[in-house]
Amino acid sequence: MKTADGRIRDAMRRYLISRGALAGGVLYRARGPLPRGEAPDGTGSRAPAMPAAGAGDPGEPAAPGVRPAATGTVVRTSPAGPRGAACAHGAQDRAGFTRDTRSSLQAGLFEPGAAAPPDLSALDLEGLRAEVARCTRCPLSATRTTTVFGDGDPRSRIVFIGEAPGREEDLQGVPFVGRAGKLLDKMLAAVGFDRSGVYIANILKCRPPGNRDPNEEETAACEPYLARQLELIEPAVICALGRVAGQALLGAGAPLKTLREGTHRYNGIRVMVTYHPAALLRNPNLKRDAWEDMKALRKVYDGTA
Repeated sequence: MKTADGRIRDAMRRYLISRGALAGGVLYRARGPLPRGEAPDGTGSRAPAMPAAGAGDPGEPAAPGVRPAATGTVVRTSPAGPRGAACAHGAQDRAGFTRDTRSSLQAGLFEPGAAAPPDLSALDLEGLRAEVARCTRCPLSATRTTTVFGDGDPRSRIVFIGEAPGREEDLQGVPFVGRAGKLLDKMLAAVGFDRSGVYIANILKCRPPGNRDPNEEETAACEPYLARQLELIEPAVICALGRVAGQALLGAGAPLKTLREGTHRYNGIRVMVTYHPAALLRNPNLKRDAWEDMKALRKVYDGTA
């Protein structure tokens, strides 16, 4: 039988969820604007050539999935009013999210007894890779072929983050090696990036069965590894590839349209969101919007936004 304190906590949790102010133990509050600059036009407006989609290609899920688990403080920034003004979560505006997992506000605050994240502070990238390889923090450890840690230049100023490894990635241990990976290489080249000069990772280090979306348990289990990975690489900007990656990284349940419209922050790092390459293979009509996203990303990377 629950104590009076327990009943009060449950009532408060239900109230916050009903108001859209709590997700995965994270409180949302308003803050001032963090607008993204307009897309550059110095590189031209013609979209780069990309391969046509074929039948059976994976793509961006049409309907939003379960809101990812989130730790740390999530701040919704809105241009609708002055700093501190209230804003509606999920509003369709040019808004940004700021998330800091280093904050004392953790998901476990509302869940007494929740498992503490591992202490990874003493590990370098190779030590972290070894720690990930033996991870058993979620059930995916029983179904994976290998872990997929990351790939590219660890000194890069930009990191691209997808949602999770697919079949080929699970076999090879390298992110984005299938058809979506080949398209990503072309997207990078179109705005002057080379795959060898950037860093690529995923929200999850293990493949979910059937390439389904990551669930809350898996996202929460993997996040300490990704947070430490980014802390070691120290990028100036992160590009989240797709709705699932954007929502998980920012701890926000906003749709992809809203995530693409704002510049966000994750532990102090600027974050932009665009389509997952697999979505572009499935729906080539999205490529022009993705091209605009990539031009804007380049502008932020170059420090001209």
